[in-house]
Amino acid sequence: MIIFVTAISGSGRLDYIKRVQKLAGDRLEIRDIGSMMFEKSRQLGIEIPEGKILDLDPFALNYLRAAIFEKLLKEKRSFEGYGEEDRDLIISTHTCFRWKKHLLPGFNFYYLNQLKPDVYVTIIDNVHYIKARLESNPHWRGRLTLKDILIWRDEEVFISEMLAQYQQKPHYIIAHSDPPDVLYNIIYNVEKKRRRGEKPAIKAYLSYPITCVKGRDEFMREKNEVKEKLKKSGIVVFDPISVEEMDIVGEAEAAAREGREEIVFEVEGKEYSVPVREVEDAKEDIIDQVVVRDYKLINQSDIIIVYYPVEYLSAGVLSEINYGFTHNKEVYAIFPHSVSPFLRYYTTKIFRSPEELIEYFREREMI
Repeated sequence: MIIFVTAISGSGRLDYIKRVQKLAGDRLEIRDIGSMMFEKSRQLGIEIPEGKILDLDPFALNYLRAAIFEKLLKEKRSFEGYGEEDRDLIISTHTCFRWKKHLLPGFNFYYLNQLKPDVYVTIIDNVHYIKARLESNPHWRGRLTLKDILIWRDEEVFISEMLAQYQQKPHYIIAHSDPPDVLYNIIYNVEKKRRRGEKPAIKAYLSYPITCVKGRDEFMREKNEVKEKLKKSGIVVFDPISVEEMDIVGEAEAAAREGREEIVFEVEGKEYSVPVREVEDAKEDIIDQVVVRDYKLINQSDIIIVYYPVEYLSAGVLSEINYGFTHNKEVYAIFPHSVSPFLRYYTTKIFRSPEELIEYFREREMI
């Protein structure tokens, strides 16, 4: 199987897929297009500084990329099987670059059509985490604002999704903070099983009132326990809190009230700061992308599982229930309280506990 994994710079794409490779062992190999292009240029006796490759003449850049994809085409047959012991290949690359305020292509249609990947995946991360990583790189430092990064990330997801639709292949969004078993299970327990004619694992979007859960430790702990029980039963779980950017919006608003010009946050053990004005400029993009991203996660799921530990209603959860229910998804709720007629109307079935839900799935041989 060939998996085409995309992401913008600073998303931690290579770090994530290496963790997936560690789970899969020798049967999964990685080809990182950027690294291969630098290596090929060195073999040709041309040293290209990392920060200058996107400034190359477009014909030279396309030629260099073509040389790499020609090599991949020669390897293609080694990764075309779907058996349990057949080797698999992740191709790690960009679909586009936002460089000097304009877009550059990161792929070639001809070679993509020749490779015919089986699955498309886009790795994403919090916009301020991406910003921090880019600012740590001298070649990207000072080039992109939070808003620029949000636009670029959206473009990367959009182009990847369009390529997948054009080739009639599945596309997944996976967060860098997701455990590596998410992509591992998509490859080995969903997509490869499907192609072998076996029953694939169920993919579920976990819906819950995030504001309530984040504010109360006991609910966060309970939510995580529900998630782990679902995963242990064989369900692939997409958790919307894997990308959480609304925190910096709230922190920027608090900083503005206090007269501070920057907010400080930590990424991978280091402290970074971002101007409050930059967050304010990106605020509307952050808010809108939260909604669209969660709907995309629902689209890539088979079912929605709602964990609703409180009695008051959440606009976000109700919107997700309605969206899933009206987009041909079965909606199962874990709701240990008296049930509203509206909740009952838009759900397939309601359970009192995760154990009751899992037993229901087992009885119907869904898992």
